Amino acid sequence: MFAKVVAAMAEPSLLCVNCARPPPPHRRTWGRCTVCVERNLPSTYYCGEACMNAHWPKHQVYHKEQKQRAKHIREGTAPEHHRSAIEAEARLAELTGSEYVKRSAAAGALMVKGDLDAAAKALRKIIKEWPALPEPHFNLAIVLQQSGRHAESSQMYLKAMELYEEGTESWAGSAAAAFEVLKLPDCRDAPKPEWWNDEGLKALSARVVALAPDNHQTIAMQALVLSSMLSIVLEGDALEETYWNAGPRTAAEIKEAATWYRLAARVAHAPAATRAYELLGRQCDAVADPLLAKEEADAAKARAAAKAEAAEARAAAEAEAAEALKVAEAKAKAAAEELLAEEEKEKQQAASTKGGKAKQSEGKKGKGKKGKGKR
Repeated sequence: MFAKVVAAMAEPSLLCVNCARPPPPHRRTWGRCTVCVERNLPSTYYCGEACMNAHWPKHQVYHKEQKQRAKHIREGTAPEHHRSAIEAEARLAELTGSEYVKRSAAAGALMVKGDLDAAAKALRKIIKEWPALPEPHFNLAIVLQQSGRHAESSQMYLKAMELYEEGTESWAGSAAAAFEVLKLPDCRDAPKPEWWNDEGLKALSARVVALAPDNHQTIAMQALVLSSMLSIVLEGDALEETYWNAGPRTAAEIKEAATWYRLAARVAHAPAATRAYELLGRQCDAVADPLLAKEEADAAKARAAAKAEAAEARAAAEAEAAEALKVAEAKAKAAAEELLAEEEKEKQQAASTKGGKAKQSEGKKGKGKKGKGKR
């Protein structure tokens, strides 16, 4: 129980990276990785040799990545926008004389130089003195992310998001950066924000890309949330995994994600990021295009069936109307014939009646004349 209380109080970066045990009360830290010490990387602590050996395969990969990063820095191939931003901050410090800007510029210079351990320490001191400012939290998140401390990095990004004014471009950038780290396997068990669900991410990703349309991270966030593909392997490469309860996606959404990935590739600063986004765009196309083709074929088939059914119904209606007309005409003809027959009968009756009356009249006339003759 005491160990759990100490763990809750201990700074996450001081825990054993393998088993998460905090250092005992009588010492501030566990032993450091000697390679991290030699290369001026943020300290990685192990409670003992067993944990160090168990974690070494993963930690060794981290050292290879940092070695490659250091090479890029030495050769001047690190992203130029980072260098330009730090130089601009240094000039601002000279002009304003601000202690905060001066120390931030110094920490930024350490970041560009690749001294991540010193940069992390400098940023933690700045945060301690100016805890309400979001920029130091964001920069520390970058350092921790570059150091492979993804769980800690995600919380720093979320803190920066909390401190930035909501609805600003910086707020959107912090949200996208937090998403970028939180979706990694290392953060599967890390605390998640309230928007870490399908509906929340759909709404947030649409909002951040509208606020920061030229930020490759906001664009990539929108693309991944739209595609939401889990471990789909194409051409030997797996799409990124998502760790929220994502619902099914339509072919149109996946195709739209491909468009966003291609846009992210155009605005990305690093060539490796450009290639990664282009690959993800092709993979989304490879999934969406057959689905869209099938949907179009099914739609065409449905349209043809509906057209045939409509034609058949129209023909049946026309035949029924023709039959009804034929019956109506027959009835009308019969009625007309019946009427003519009645008229003829009436004529005959009238003629017969007229003839009878004429005979009666002639008879009466004959009788009158005969009487007169006798007299």
